[in-house]
Amino acid sequence: MNLSEIRKYVTTEFPEWQVKYEKMLASLVRSDLQEWLDGDDSHDKSIGRYLSQLSLLELKAFVLSAVEGHPASDRLAMAARLSAPRLPYAIGIQHLNTNSAISFPDFVNGLALTMTVGWKDWSELLGRLALQELEKDAIQRGKFHGGALGQGVTSFGFPYAMMDIVADWLKADEAATMTEWREKVYDEYAGGYGGWSELVEHWREPDVVAFHRILGKAADYHVAQSSDMTTTGDKRDKREKHYEIEPDAYWAFPVLLLMILRMREWEGLQNPGYLNHDLFQMGVFKELPKPVLWPPDALFDAADRKFRQEFPGTPSTADLPRLRAEQS
Repeated sequence: MNLSEIRKYVTTEFPEWQVKYEKMLASLVRSDLQEWLDGDDSHDKSIGRYLSQLSLLELKAFVLSAVEGHPASDRLAMAARLSAPRLPYAIGIQHLNTNSAISFPDFVNGLALTMTVGWKDWSELLGRLALQELEKDAIQRGKFHGGALGQGVTSFGFPYAMMDIVADWLKADEAATMTEWREKVYDEYAGGYGGWSELVEHWREPDVVAFHRILGKAADYHVAQSSDMTTTGDKRDKREKHYEIEPDAYWAFPVLLLMILRMREWEGLQNPGYLNHDLFQMGVFKELPKPVLWPPDALFDAADRKFRQEFPGTPSTADLPRLRAEQS
C-alpha cells in the first residue's frame, strides 16, 4: 500500500469497525470483568486477552483521530495501559498450563506502544521479561514456544530485530535472543532483518542527520510493508506471503520507529527535531509524542489488584532489580 491508500483505508474502514466493536466488544468485556470481580472465576484465564481486545479498540480510535488531524492522546494512553500487562499476566498464570501466551509479534508491538507513550519502567520490565522468556527454549504441543511469550517461530523480521535493539538498550547478554528456533527458522521464514537491518546496526548513530536518513529508509520500508497477508495457489499448493506491518492498526502509526526514537531519548541521544517523512506527517507525528500519564480506571485497577492477589507470581516493576542482576 502507499500512504494515500493507507489514509483512505483508515478513514473509511476504522469508523464502521469502531462503532461496531464499541457497541459489542467494550460492553461485553467490561461486563465479564465485573462478573469476575464479583466472584465468577470462569473468566480468570482470559483477563489478559480481554484487556488486549479493549486495547485494540482504543488504539484504532486513536489512529483514526491522528490521521484526521486531532490525535486523542487519552485513547493512546488507554491503549498502552491495556496492552502493557499482557505478558506479565501470561507469566503469572502459566503454572495452570493455559493458552494464555501472547504472540511474539503482538508482544513487540505492545512493547513499542509502551515505549512510545514514555513509560520507561514498564518498558524495561517488559523488555527484560521477554528476554527471560526467550531464553527458556521451552517446547509445548510440538511447537517452539518462549513460555508465556508464545510461539517463537515467526514469519516476520521485526520481532527479533526490535528485541535485539532492546537487548542492546538494556545492556543485556547479546545471546539472549539467539534462541534455538531463531537459529533454525529465522532466516528462512522471516528473511533476517530485512529492511530493519540498518536501524538495528545504527540505532545509536550520534550524527542526527545521518540517523534521520536511516529513519527515513525505515519509514519507506514500513509503508511498503503495510499490508494484509496474501495467499497464492490452491488448496494443494497454498503459499502465504507475509508483510512486516500486517495489523492495520499500525499502518498509519509507525510505533516501531517511535520506540527507537524514545530509546534514543532515554539514552541521551539527539533525535531529529522534525520528522519530515510523509508517514509521520500523515499521523501528525512531526516529532516524538510527549509522554502521557498512566490513565486511571476503577474497573481495570480493581481487576489488576485481584489478578495479582490470585496469581502472586505475576511480575511487576518491583522485580526490576532482580532481572537487572540476572541479565547484566
